[in-house]
Amino acid sequence: MLSLRLDNNARFSNKQILAFLIPIFFEQLMLAGLGIADTFMVSFLGESSVAGVALVNRIDNFVKQFLLALAQGGSVIMSQYIGARDDEKASLSLKNNIRIVILVALAIMSLMVIFRPLVLKFLFGGAEADVLEISNQCFSITAFSYPFVALYYACSASFRAMGESKIPSVASIVMMIVSLILKYLFILKLDLGVRGTALSTLIAMALVGGILLVMLHSPHNKIPLGGLLKPDFKRENVFRILKVSFPNGIEQAMFQLGALAIAGLISGLGTAAIAADQIARSLTPLVHAIGSAFVAVMMMLIGQCMGANSPDEAKKYTKHILKIDYIFTFICAVLFIAFMKPLISLFDVSAEAQTFTYAILMIYTIGSVLFYPTSFAVAGALRGTGDTKFVMMVASASMFIFRIGAAYIFTYAFDLGVIGAWVAMVSDWVIRTTIFAIRFKKGKWQNNKVI
Repeated sequence: MLSLRLDNNARFSNKQILAFLIPIFFEQLMLAGLGIADTFMVSFLGESSVAGVALVNRIDNFVKQFLLALAQGGSVIMSQYIGARDDEKASLSLKNNIRIVILVALAIMSLMVIFRPLVLKFLFGGAEADVLEISNQCFSITAFSYPFVALYYACSASFRAMGESKIPSVASIVMMIVSLILKYLFILKLDLGVRGTALSTLIAMALVGGILLVMLHSPHNKIPLGGLLKPDFKRENVFRILKVSFPNGIEQAMFQLGALAIAGLISGLGTAAIAADQIARSLTPLVHAIGSAFVAVMMMLIGQCMGANSPDEAKKYTKHILKIDYIFTFICAVLFIAFMKPLISLFDVSAEAQTFTYAILMIYTIGSVLFYPTSFAVAGALRGTGDTKFVMMVASASMFIFRIGAAYIFTYAFDLGVIGAWVAMVSDWVIRTTIFAIRFKKGKWQNNKVI
C-alpha cells in the first residue's frame, strides 16, 4: 500500500478523500437498495408489471441522468471558484446552477406530460399491449417528479462542490426510508398498483429536495445560498455554467438515448427478457456504486486543483484516485458474485428470466472490474478540468457506434438475445477506456480555463 501514500503537505489527504468518498458510496448503495426494493415489490404484481415499470424506468433514467449531469457540470464551475477562493462568484454559480437545472426540468416535464402516449408508443411499440398499458399508468405520475428530481440533484451537487458529502448522503437515506414506507403502503396495502411506486418516488423526491434547499441557506456552509429568487443571473456566469454543464448533460442524454434505443430492442424479445433486464439494472448499482462515488470525488478534487491553477496536482490525484477505485471495485465485485444467486432468487419472476439475469450480471461484473474505473472516473477527472466537450463527443460516438450498433449485431446476428445488449455495453467501455486514457496521458486538458 506504499504506492497509495501521499505527501504530508498534500492538498487532500487519503483520510479526506475517504471522508468524502464513503458517504457518497453509501448514498449510492441506498439508491441501489431503493431500486431493488422497488422492483421486488412490483414483482408481486406480476412479470408484466415488472416489464411495464422497466420501460418507464428507461425514460426516467434518461431524464434523471441528464438532469444529474447538468447539476454536476454546473457544480464544476462552483468548485473551481472555491479552489480560486472567490466566494462571491462561487455563490452566484450556486444560485444559477440550481435555477438552470430546475428550469430545464420544468420544460422536460411539460413535454413528457403532453406527449406521453406518443413517447411510449414510439419507443416501445413492440411491447405487449398489457405491458404498454402498465407503462402508461406509471408514466402519468413519474413525469411530474422531474422538477423535484432536479432540485435534489442540484442541491446535492452544490454540497459536494463545497466538499460536504455527508448532508446529501443523509438526505438520500431519508428519501429511501420515506419512499420504501410509501411504496409498502401504496402497493401492498392500498393496492394502487404501479401508480403506487410512481407516487411514492414523487413524494419522497419533493420532500428531500425541499429539505436540502433549506439546508443550503445555512450560514455555516462554506458557500451559503441566498437570493435564489432575486433576478441576478449575470450572463457571463450563466454562460460559464452552460459551457460546462450542457456538454455534460448532452453526453448523458446521448448515453441514456442509447439505453432507450436498446430498451426498444429488448421490448421485442419478450416479457422474460424485459423483466431480466430490469432486475439486472436494479442490481448492478451494487457493483458500480463505488465507481459512481469515485466519479463525484474526481470531479470535485480535480475541479478544485484546476481552480487553484495546479494542473500537476490534478494529474497526481487522478492517478492516485484511480488506483483506489480499482481496488474498491474489485472488492465490491467479489462480494457481489458471492451473493448474486440469492439476490436474483428474491424476485418473483420466471426461471427463464432468472437465468437471463444471472448471465447478464456475470458479464457486467467482470466488465466492471476491468474497465469501469478508467471509463468513468478518468472521464470525471476530465470533466473536472472543464474538458466536457471532448468527453461528450467521445461518449456519444462510442454510444451510437459500439453500444447501440454492437447491441443489434450481438442480439440478432449472433442470436444472443437480451444478453447481447449487455455484451455491447462492455465493448463500449473498452473503447472509452482507450480514448480517455490517451487523452489524459497527452495532457492537453492541463491548459483548460473555465473561470
